Amino acid sequence: MRADHILSGQVLTLDDAGTRAEAVAIAGGRILATGTRQAMLELRGPHTVVRDFPAATLIPGFNDAHAHMDSIGTRLLRPSLEGARSIADVLARIKALARNTRAGEWIVTMPVGGPPYYFEGHATLQEGRLPNRYELDSVAPDHPVYIPAPGGYWGQPPCHAAMNSLGLRLNGIDRDTVPSSPNIVIQKDEGGEPLGVFTELGYVHLLEPDLLPAVPRFTYVQRRDGILRAMALYHRAGITSIYEGHGCAPEVLAAYREAWEHGDLTMRTAMTLSPRWRNEQEAALAMRDWMPLLRGRGMGDAMFRVSGVFVAHGGDPCVRAIQHRELDYMGWSGYVQQVNSTEEFEALCMLAGQYDLRVHTVVSDKLAKIVPVMERVARRFPIGERRWVLEHISRSTPEDLTAIRRLGLATTLIPAQYLWKHGTPFLTIDEQAMDYLSPARQLFELGVPVAAGTDSVPYDPLFCLWSMTTRRERTTGRVMGPGGIVSNEVALRLVTRAGAWLTFEEREKGQLVPGHYADIAVLSGDPVTAQGDALRELSCLATMVGGRWVHGEA
Repeated sequence: MRADHILSGQVLTLDDAGTRAEAVAIAGGRILATGTRQAMLELRGPHTVVRDFPAATLIPGFNDAHAHMDSIGTRLLRPSLEGARSIADVLARIKALARNTRAGEWIVTMPVGGPPYYFEGHATLQEGRLPNRYELDSVAPDHPVYIPAPGGYWGQPPCHAAMNSLGLRLNGIDRDTVPSSPNIVIQKDEGGEPLGVFTELGYVHLLEPDLLPAVPRFTYVQRRDGILRAMALYHRAGITSIYEGHGCAPEVLAAYREAWEHGDLTMRTAMTLSPRWRNEQEAALAMRDWMPLLRGRGMGDAMFRVSGVFVAHGGDPCVRAIQHRELDYMGWSGYVQQVNSTEEFEALCMLAGQYDLRVHTVVSDKLAKIVPVMERVARRFPIGERRWVLEHISRSTPEDLTAIRRLGLATTLIPAQYLWKHGTPFLTIDEQAMDYLSPARQLFELGVPVAAGTDSVPYDPLFCLWSMTTRRERTTGRVMGPGGIVSNEVALRLVTRAGAWLTFEEREKGQLVPGHYADIAVLSGDPVTAQGDALRELSCLATMVGGRWVHGEA
């Protein structure tokens, strides 16, 4: 067989032996061979394309094990306020938008502050606050105007939003309005009238589903188009596969499926359903009647696959009440917000076991509560063989990790979330416990299948890799548990090869070895030898999926 492509540079195959090569040959969308450049050139045919990357490093494409790619897409759809440094700047942007918007139509922007996180958004303005209803009225009296908060998981609570008088009126907000959650605060003037400024104190974004039904929701078409836009950005970061274990709502899943059916999906996409049931009875009917296609490895092909169900553990009763009232609301996240007590969680897991459905759940700091549930479920169902997944692990103990290994569960970590972005809640725990925060090293050394994801905070696998190898907290620079630091090579495996286990594809992708998909990221330097902050300075020069360039070398 002759090669379609021959790529040369420093090649990290990430096979079991850690083999390095000079070049890789590709045929039929898969790796044909690796070796010296001269040996690969012997596989050249009349139509072979030869490309040299003399100063670059070729690695298996990044596999983002907790991507939320669709949420990045929706963030691209609204007008930006980036660069505004005062209320006057914000008002000037709103006034310009009003000139180009029909009277009566909504003006909805991105949050105030600097993307991608919008940390301290209101504090980035000279006045240290958002514009109130009257200031917004002065530039857009004939349009309802809304400046949303980013949400605590996206930014950092407290988060702030603003709305003008017409917007308040359309949403029925007046002096007597009382939010369903104590985490929503309506700022008022001395006379008790709402100022049009809202504060969200919690991590879950509740303002819109609770109080603002008139604010336009993202349409199906917008979500579909947003996915395609975000896909290009993820490819630019070297990502060739994503895994959406946190679950996607049915219409988001449908948008991905449409892109797949039309041949527009160039990202290998593995999805989990985020269902809209209210109780165990509805869940049982759904699992029995319309989720059989999601059993086992699910349905789809190498580019698009749906398998299993997301089941949440824990949560705020106020969030539950709002979610049940507004089941169709997804907002930026793209998944259905669930709240389940430990008992309800166990009942749903037992149902999933009964109907041969893989369960994916976000653990956060509740591993000690979830592990006993998994142990009881495992007595009845082969959850290890089915590769149930514990995601987003923050705090852990040696005993819990040993139990995970015994049960055969797969795991994902979000290092940048707990070690860098939201590390401050863990700064007071003792040193030994801190070593087990986002425990990549411990899970890897135990032999537990563990992959790392970006959670889109940011959607940069190299930043994720940097977080695992430095464990530096954002506000203090403190190392969050030196005993948890992993080597560059281990971290690289967690953001590339390891994710294939989550989707039963470990024999097809994640290594640059014969027979595996030709999914390749071409980096500006060597991610194994680059140390510390040098990892963050690397960039992706080109990305290939299945032998097709999707970034940099079209």
